[in-house]
Amino acid sequence: MKIYHKKNFWAGVGMLALGILNLATALWRGRVEWSDWVLVLALVFLGGGFLLRGLSPKLAWEDKIEEQDERNVLVQLKTRTSAFRWARLVSFGLMLSLLIAGAVTGERLLLAVAVGLAFALTISFFAEFFAALYHEYKN
Repeated sequence: MKIYHKKNFWAGVGMLALGILNLATALWRGRVEWSDWVLVLALVFLGGGFLLRGLSPKLAWEDKIEEQDERNVLVQLKTRTSAFRWARLVSFGLMLSLLIAGAVTGERLLLAVAVGLAFALTISFFAEFFAALYHEYKN
């Protein structure tokens, strides 16, 4: 058995493992609900599909061509950029609301969480700055 597409293969193995672990924990709790079965079946079917795509030479070749397509790469870059922007905006809004709530109520825990979010935002700005420097230097 040869693995032709490692990313798909390991994604399939991970999904199958998560499905089995979810079923085991549901059985261990003593009650298996319909939502547990839906999740287990979805993970098993998706994991099996990814596993087969990782082991099939034809399907793996199609997936690798699809990953390297310039349009797909551009869409992926735009998606990551907008997700990063939205995460920053939500973090800033949450930080601001926690600062206001902490100032109004005097609760120190709210202020501490707001400071943690401020550190995360600062790290994201520095990461973007250094990534821009790196890519400017490399190109």
